[in-house]
Amino acid sequence: MSIFDIASYNSLRRGFDYYELKHVSKLTRINDFDYEAIVSNSENHEYHVCFNTKHLRKSTCDCPHADGRMIICKHKVAVFFQIFPHEAEIFKEEIDAREKEAELLYQTHLRKQRERYEEVKAYVDQLPLETLKQTLIDYMISQYDEEDDFTELY
Repeated sequence: MSIFDIASYNSLRRGFDYYELKHVSKLTRINDFDYEAIVSNSENHEYHVCFNTKHLRKSTCDCPHADGRMIICKHKVAVFFQIFPHEAEIFKEEIDAREKEAELLYQTHLRKQRERYEEVKAYVDQLPLETLKQTLIDYMISQYDEEDDFTELY
């Protein structure tokens, strides 16, 4: 079972950031499967992590989120990436791909917004003034709530 299967994306992402920012220190190999390390957060609070590479859920961290629970927190993820830097590179590629996809979606959204604005503007520009006035009145009336004062619509 991979850490990517059992950790949340948020823990993976934040743990990767801790790894990249070099918040993992005193990494010590205990035996074939067990490691210990200290992970500091952005406020320089230190958490003790015991990481088991064979049974990931047996890993421990004394942070409030994971202490006494079999979850994979960001501190455990940071230690995992410190132990397996090639896995960090793979995850970095995934982050880059997701960010590129998000940027493409955002640019598509902006383009569609601009197109819609131009369509609406072209339609409104060709309307006679009286039609515009009536449309505005109809819209304001549709927004009017009987409990509100009409002047609050301006």
